[in-house]
Amino acid sequence: MISGIQANTGSFLASLSNLENRLSQVNQQMSSGYRVNQASDDPTAIQPIVAYQGRIDYINQIKSNLTQAQTAAQTADSALQQASTLMDQLVTLATQGASSTSDASTRSNLAQKVQAIQQQLVAIANTTSNGQYIFGGDSATTAPYTYTGTGPNGVTQNGTPTNTQILRDSDGNEITPSLTAQQIFDSSNGSIFQAAYDLSSALLANNQTGIQTALTEVQTGSQQLTAASVSYGNIETWITNGISTATSHVNNLTQALSAVRDADLPTLATELTTDQTAMQAAIAADGSLNNMKSLFDYMG
Repeated sequence: MISGIQANTGSFLASLSNLENRLSQVNQQMSSGYRVNQASDDPTAIQPIVAYQGRIDYINQIKSNLTQAQTAAQTADSALQQASTLMDQLVTLATQGASSTSDASTRSNLAQKVQAIQQQLVAIANTTSNGQYIFGGDSATTAPYTYTGTGPNGVTQNGTPTNTQILRDSDGNEITPSLTAQQIFDSSNGSIFQAAYDLSSALLANNQTGIQTALTEVQTGSQQLTAASVSYGNIETWITNGISTATSHVNNLTQALSAVRDADLPTLATELTTDQTAMQAAIAADGSLNNMKSLFDYMG
């Protein structure tokens, strides 16, 4: 670097300025970790950098959506497991009530237990996650049901929510990430709430035949819950795979972005040492030249 610096003041200052600029650029690259900090650093790299970063941001948003949906699906699955346990209890109560050894008093006590379980089932249908009713479909801010304990089935349905939710993964695949409370608890194939209400009514009426009929309804309701649990299991698997794929895509894109944008720190460290040494030599050379010039002036 010293040989490139001329005694001529103009050339010296130009060389010194170039050296300072190079030192500034190297320091900036080392502090930021990026080879390209502005468009002028490498105009041809800007387009791929923007494209890679945009794709990374897009997939990270999808990953965030998947993670939120995963939490909701896990909450729903847990709620359905609780509901299944309650349905098993209803089967047990119905079986006891259908026994010829049960009398009116026993069946009345059993009816109260059935009514309490129905209230718990309504609470499960109204399960929330992050302030949203997970079985609410498009009406996620409204509780799907209200327990009344009166006919025709002991509950009031709060509207008929639709479910147009779509969850997308990073490859563009889509899935409906949830079921509505109506699809699970009150479908056209059978109503769990109706089964519980019919059972409590038959028990209160001391109607053995009605109890046996309600028992069949309860068993059908249990099958509905099992089917719903299977659906959520499939949803959870889909989401887990989607998160894994999104993570892989982000890692690959990050590596590609790094190859275009990131600085080679070991090489920069070498350049920094070289340029600092050159700067020190230039300053020393300038000092020597100034001393010689002052001596000649004195001798003149």
